[in-house]
Amino acid sequence: MSNRQADQVATLNLADYVQHSVVLEAETWLRHGITTRVAGLGLAEGNVGYTAPRDEADAWAMRQLWCRAIGVDPATMIRVRQIHGSTVHNANRTDLARGAAPDASESPIGDAVVTNVPNLALTTLHADCLAILVADPKCRAVGAIHAGWRSTVLDIAGETIRTMQTAFGSDPADVLVYIGPSIGFERYEVGADVALGWERRTIERPDILAQRGDRWHFDLKLANRALLEEAGVLPQNIETSSICTADEGDRWFSHRGQGPNTGRFAAIISINGDI
Repeated sequence: MSNRQADQVATLNLADYVQHSVVLEAETWLRHGITTRVAGLGLAEGNVGYTAPRDEADAWAMRQLWCRAIGVDPATMIRVRQIHGSTVHNANRTDLARGAAPDASESPIGDAVVTNVPNLALTTLHADCLAILVADPKCRAVGAIHAGWRSTVLDIAGETIRTMQTAFGSDPADVLVYIGPSIGFERYEVGADVALGWERRTIERPDILAQRGDRWHFDLKLANRALLEEAGVLPQNIETSSICTADEGDRWFSHRGQGPNTGRFAAIISINGDI
């Protein structure tokens, strides 16, 4: 960490800038948090993404700071290579060898990652795409999901729940879910391909997709909530954030709001304990 970054951290309590779920905060067996955009923090306001034009060394320093603010060891970060698909990666101890620094080896493909292994900090990156965190308190398993429109139409949320059923014996009725920040319905214009893909899912929720002229507005949060409920998650076990990343660009990185060169925020969840 540079002297400048150390001085910045000394002047604020970074933990105060972490977004938390009320439902998951009550689960003392895990730690979780979603990083935010903080003016003046590092070279790019707390960005944790590595891709150009971002500074990799600064982003790695930010990853370490945010992890410590959440209460997890940066060395336990588990990454996936997000491709807007429906692959769910089941993480284990061997994933630790890849690391999370800029010189780390290539991470496995996945738009969701799950585990029942303690002290693995599952991490997904976002800048408008929906961040979802899941936890099964009975089987002690957790997951992190990256859901843009493609992954949503492919049912990444439902695939995550089904993977937890198969891998850990989870009962969907026991699973707790935080549907976190994302771009909101009013700001999320999509094309006919998205509308057609969603309509093929035959979920009868007219409030998820609405046509306005030759474009559609799509509600990522409601769509994923519907898919989670279809997978067996109980409505009362789902908490939904009201945050629209495009509307609240001072606190959140937003591809639609700020352009493709904006930063990324991270959603992180980990089971307490030793490896």
